[in-house]
Amino acid sequence: MPKLTIDGRTVEVAAGTNLIEAARAAGIEIPFFCYHPYLTVVGQCRICMVEIQGQPRLAVACATPAAEGMVVKSETSERAREAREAVMEFLLANHPLDCPVCDQAGECLLQDHSMEEQRATFTTHMTETRRTFPGYESRLIGPHVIQNQNRCIHCSRCIRFTQEISETSALTYKSRSNSTFIDTFDGKPFEDPMSGCAADVCPVGALTVRGFRFRKRAWKLRSTPSICPGCSIGCNIFIEHHERVVYRFSPRENPGVNATWLCDYGRFLAESLNEQAYLHPQRRVSGQLARATWGEVFPALSTELKAARSLRVVASANLSNEELYLARELFGRHLKGEIVVPVFPGEPRRMKNGKREWLTSTDAHPNSHGARRLGMATVDGEGLVRFLRGAAGTTVILDPSAHPSLASEEALQALGRGPLVAFARAKHPVADLAGWLLPTPSLASNEGTFVSSTGSVQRFAPAFAPPGTVHRTATGAMSPTCPTIASPWGPPGEARPLWVVLSSLAREMGVATLDLSSPADIFALMARTEESFAGVDWEELGVQREQRSYRERQHVG
Repeated sequence: MPKLTIDGRTVEVAAGTNLIEAARAAGIEIPFFCYHPYLTVVGQCRICMVEIQGQPRLAVACATPAAEGMVVKSETSERAREAREAVMEFLLANHPLDCPVCDQAGECLLQDHSMEEQRATFTTHMTETRRTFPGYESRLIGPHVIQNQNRCIHCSRCIRFTQEISETSALTYKSRSNSTFIDTFDGKPFEDPMSGCAADVCPVGALTVRGFRFRKRAWKLRSTPSICPGCSIGCNIFIEHHERVVYRFSPRENPGVNATWLCDYGRFLAESLNEQAYLHPQRRVSGQLARATWGEVFPALSTELKAARSLRVVASANLSNEELYLARELFGRHLKGEIVVPVFPGEPRRMKNGKREWLTSTDAHPNSHGARRLGMATVDGEGLVRFLRGAAGTTVILDPSAHPSLASEEALQALGRGPLVAFARAKHPVADLAGWLLPTPSLASNEGTFVSSTGSVQRFAPAFAPPGTVHRTATGAMSPTCPTIASPWGPPGEARPLWVVLSSLAREMGVATLDLSSPADIFALMARTEESFAGVDWEELGVQREQRSYRERQHVG
C-alpha cells in the first residue's frame, strides 16, 4: 500500500488508487467533472490537474495512480490553481449564465467549482458570441430526460454510462469540434431502463429528470437513507423530501448492490409514498365504517382475535423483517392462526453493482427473502385464493397490496364471508369489506430492515413521522402508546407503522416478550432467537446507513 503526501498530509491508500481518491482519503477535495468512480477514466476535462514533485508537467489526478513517496500539491500549488482557472474560463466561455432558472442549481459541479476555484479578480478574456444549439435548449430526448445542450461541458459521463453500465450505448457525440453535441445513437427516443442515471451523472444541467424539474430546489430537500421497494435486489436510495412530501428517490452508494445506480422503475416509485388514503382507525358499525380511536381499537380487537373460531393471516413481502417477525409470533404462535406470505414475480429487473456484475430479480417484493429467512410459508396467487377460500373465521390482511390476487373477485368473495381486519394505506377493494380498517403509513414513515436477493440485511430509516406525528421516546423511537398530534404540514391523522400496532396488540394480550418499543428492540430479539439472523447487529447495519453517498458528497449520482 503506497504512502504519499498531498498538500502536507500523509495518507496510505490501496495500490492502484488514483490521486482524486487518495486526496479524499486525506480529507482534501480535488475538483473534477469527467471523473466518476464507477466509470472508466478519460481525463478529458483537465480540471483536476495537480503538481507532483519531481515532474516538470502538471498531472491529471484522475488518471494518475498513487505511488510510494509521492509528494503532491493541489490547493498549495500556484501552477495547479492557474491551470484550473484557465480550464474554468474555457468552460464558462460558452456556458449560459442561467443558474437562477437552471433546475440543476444547488447540485451543479460547474457552479460549485466556479465559486471555489476562481479568484475574486477573475475576468474573462473571451469576446466572441457564445455558442448555442437552437432547438436543443429544452428537448425531451426520452420519456424521462430533458436535454439542454447549451449547458453541456462535454464530459462524456452520460455516454460512458450507457456504454459501460446500462449497456444500451444509447447516447453518443454527433458532429465535430465546436459543434459537437449529445444525441441518441440512432435518433430514436432515449428509452434506457436506467435513463435517470444519465441525468444523475451529468455534472451540470444539460440532462435533467422530467418528473422532478422545477418542483423543488435541491437545497431544500432533506435526504433519508432507505431501500428501494421496487424489487428484491435492494438498491440503496435516499428518500428526498421536504415538509413531509417525498419528491424523488436518488441512488445511495453501495458497491455490493447498486454502486450509485437506480433503475427508472424504482426511481419513479417515489411519488407513490405520498398517497395516504386512510388517516384514522375505523370500525364497521351497522354496515358503515365509523371513526374509532386507537384506545378503543386495542382492547376490542384483542378480544375479537382471541375469541375467533379460526384465524387466517395474509402477511406481505413488502413488510419489514421486524413486522413479519411480530406477525408470525403474535398471530401464528400465540393465537395459533395460519399465516402466509403471498409473492409474485412482476417484471424482471436487473442492476449493476460496483464490480459491474448484473444482479437480477424476478421478485416484485423488497423482502420476500426476509420472509423465507423467518421460515414463513410463501404462496403464489392461486395458493393465496385457496388459502382464503372457505375461511369462516376471522381474516387479517396486513397489506392489501401484498398480491394482485387480493383484488380479484374470487378473493373478495372469500373475504366477505367472515370478520375481516385490514391494515391499509392506499385505496383498495379489501378496505371496503373490512370490519376493522387500520391506517398504516408508507415506507417514508417506517423503520426496519429488508433482506435483499443477495442475502444482505439492509436497514432503512424513517424520513418523517406518519400523518399525525406520533411522539418519540427519549431514544428517538416512535412510542406506540402516546397520543398523536396534528402535523403542521401533512394531513392530520393517526396512521401508525404496523410494528407499533402489533406491539401494542401484544401488550393488550399480555404477550410480554413482544411488547417492544422500537424496531431495534425487535431486531435484537430476532438476532437472539432466529438462527438466520444470529450475529447480525442493528448498530453495525447503521454504519453503512450513515455513510454519505457519492452523490451527497459531490452531486454525481
